[in-house]
Amino acid sequence: MRPNEIGLVENYLNVKDLLLSVCKRMVIIILAGCLVGGALGSYKFIKRAKTNDVLDAGTRLNSRETDIQYKERVQNIDRARDIADMIDNVNYQIDKQREYIDESVYMDIDPENEYEAMAQIVLTLENNDTNGLDQILFSAYERDVKAGTFLNAYAEEYGTKPDYIKELISFWGSASDGTIINIDSSADRAGSIYIRIYGPTKEFVDDVLAMIIEEVQDVYNDLNTNIAPHTLNVVGTQSICRIDSGTRDGQINQIAKLDSLQKQVVSYGNSLDKVAEELGLSDKEEILEYFATNKKVEVDGVPEETSEVTLGLRAMLKPAIKFGVIGFAAGAFLAAAFFVLKYIFAVKIATQEQFFNQFSNIRKIGVLKPSGKRGKYATFIDIKSGDDSKMTPENNKKLISANYDNITKEFGKILITGTGDSKALGDAVKALGLRGDFRPDIFSDPDILKVIPDYDAVVIMEQRKVSTFKTVTSEIELISNAGTDIVGAIII
Repeated sequence: MRPNEIGLVENYLNVKDLLLSVCKRMVIIILAGCLVGGALGSYKFIKRAKTNDVLDAGTRLNSRETDIQYKERVQNIDRARDIADMIDNVNYQIDKQREYIDESVYMDIDPENEYEAMAQIVLTLENNDTNGLDQILFSAYERDVKAGTFLNAYAEEYGTKPDYIKELISFWGSASDGTIINIDSSADRAGSIYIRIYGPTKEFVDDVLAMIIEEVQDVYNDLNTNIAPHTLNVVGTQSICRIDSGTRDGQINQIAKLDSLQKQVVSYGNSLDKVAEELGLSDKEEILEYFATNKKVEVDGVPEETSEVTLGLRAMLKPAIKFGVIGFAAGAFLAAAFFVLKYIFAVKIATQEQFFNQFSNIRKIGVLKPSGKRGKYATFIDIKSGDDSKMTPENNKKLISANYDNITKEFGKILITGTGDSKALGDAVKALGLRGDFRPDIFSDPDILKVIPDYDAVVIMEQRKVSTFKTVTSEIELISNAGTDIVGAIII
């Protein structure tokens, strides 16, 4: 391999090596999570304990709290609870209002293109002597239509609630003051049922109108038998598209109602902040959190605090544990992110995989086992990452020596150099029994550059956690400029 063929900076990321590098520091990551989680949990516990003491109207804060101070605190607690209850009520209304705005068919209507379908059904009551039964029949049909149970399947298919369809339906009856005289001398009384449905599309209003008419016809037999004999005739249906300013105004009012409710919450919140300040608490959130878990109950008709049940150690531990878990996750994530960034923007060579990814065209001669004491977990990770092997140290050295001999057998003079610690590199050369001249650190001894052309091959030896990418890059460039092949690298 010629020097000018060596890719000095390939610089691609090995995700597996990155993950293994982070996993190797899992103990530190867990410790960081425990520290942050413990700190946040303790802070929340202490803060909640203080809040519980302040908002517990049943006991004095301390012996120095005067009767007047105690009375004022109790009044502020009662005021805070009233405000908190009002906030809960308004928030419930806000949720319902948002649900209506998001899901109702009415809010989907374009007021500039509102579709409307109408139908008239003539109800003829046999024999004029049954005066008053026409209104009973009108009411019976109206109740059935407005009950809307026949709309359930369609509403589910449409993706809305039946009530959101029923509110778009108008149904009314109009009795006639006149009497119809038939040729068979019978006297019948007639009136009309009017049905109106409006919505966002022609298909919607036509479908709903058809279902209403079908429902009216379905209940006809029962009412004709049980109430009074009569006949129904659909005399006309029509559908139109029109501009409806009333719908436009109604939609605006619905949105304005939501805005008004939200402003109420803000106003109540500001009032609660003032009460919190008077009680010596940081903000309204402490009060709201307290009241959320400590409701008033009635015992024999008398309101009592549930503090005796809920305000113990459990009530303080619950939010502390929650914050502790959040803190642990945040601490562990930040620690892991730190090691990820440290790997990506590494200054020193940490793993053999980093080196050979960065300088991918340099042949790997071998990798010595990491030095120093390691636990079983660290050893397991090193084996997975390729920084270690299951071989014994002696066999690993023999393997590297044999591979070195095979790669360099055709070369006469060989230079062994590197940018790591000179003593560590020298000890490695002796331990491996490498053939060649060992002259480390060309930056400390620039005279080495003058004699590089006299060598047939160069082998570089770099040390993990000591050699830097910048220095190794410069080293390779200088050796390449001398015109001698770099036949491979050994990582110690």
